Amino acid sequence: MLETRYFSLHSQSLRVESEDQGLLQAVETLLDGFFRVAHHPSLNADEGAFVLRGRTVEYAGQLPDIEEQSYPKTFSATPEGGVPMRLLVRPTGQRVNLLEDVAVTRYDLRQQTAEAVVVRGKWGIWGFQSLIPLLSELLAGSGMYLLHTGANVLPGGRHGVMFFGASGAGKTTSVLALARQGWPLICDDAGFLSKTDGCFQLWGLPRASKVHEKTFELLPELRHLPSRKLPNSDEWRVRFRDLPGADPRVRYPIRALFLLQPRSAGEHRLQPLSGLAVLPRLLQGNLRVIEPLAEGPGGAMFQTLAELCKSTPCFGLSVGPDLADLPEVIQSVLEGEVLV
Repeated sequence: MLETRYFSLHSQSLRVESEDQGLLQAVETLLDGFFRVAHHPSLNADEGAFVLRGRTVEYAGQLPDIEEQSYPKTFSATPEGGVPMRLLVRPTGQRVNLLEDVAVTRYDLRQQTAEAVVVRGKWGIWGFQSLIPLLSELLAGSGMYLLHTGANVLPGGRHGVMFFGASGAGKTTSVLALARQGWPLICDDAGFLSKTDGCFQLWGLPRASKVHEKTFELLPELRHLPSRKLPNSDEWRVRFRDLPGADPRVRYPIRALFLLQPRSAGEHRLQPLSGLAVLPRLLQGNLRVIEPLAEGPGGAMFQTLAELCKSTPCFGLSVGPDLADLPEVIQSVLEGEVLV
């Protein structure tokens, strides 16, 4: 029987329709906190909602064929621990996300519709590698840009701080160290940045994330969290429900940016940085431009990140092995600043 789920992602409404409970559960897990109502006939006429229809097939040979030559642009990637994926693009807003032997997801950004066909039992991979990219493009059209960042809420619950840097720099370790000491976790890997009335704000998806074995060694108390070992890897997929978490429905004003630098063998080291020095590092790995000449959301994202770096205090941070005093060190550089 066809079932419907409604979600409200800040300014964007999403309606998901499917007969498959596994697919519906995958969306509910990814968008936990944004669930609005399961059945609400009056919302069927909501012209502002993006509609995602999903169905399941039993094996990869039943996935629909796509005429790839009819799409002028193709982007390919294989995320660490993921499966090969290709994004086919037309300038008129049509996209096809192809996950090898997993799923085919077609969507039209102008018509506000999508259709996903997923191999049974592969819903989690589809959510991570297909649904998140779809949401990234969809929300970018509303001025909310997906960033590879970690973030926590400062004590007091009104402002957030962002951490970014190259893979392995310690984003996850840093934000989890702060979370265990009462700084609610906004995100450890993926957050959405927006600007409202001149204020830069961030919110995150409450999804499971990857934690390296070294992070468990530094923070052994995290081992009690629900987790599973990733095959052929030193990483674990961990749910953070038991840690203090920020409300994903709240956009937290950003108080400071921290660029994670090579780790310190001794004490934590902090130094002020100019926004001009930070901007190239923030753009790296975050700016995705599909439109020619960086028009559309890609160009708008570049401008937003440039303004963020110009107007927000920036610091370089080298994290040392003693994580217990990391909150105090970060708080010290913000002392004397007026929070409004």
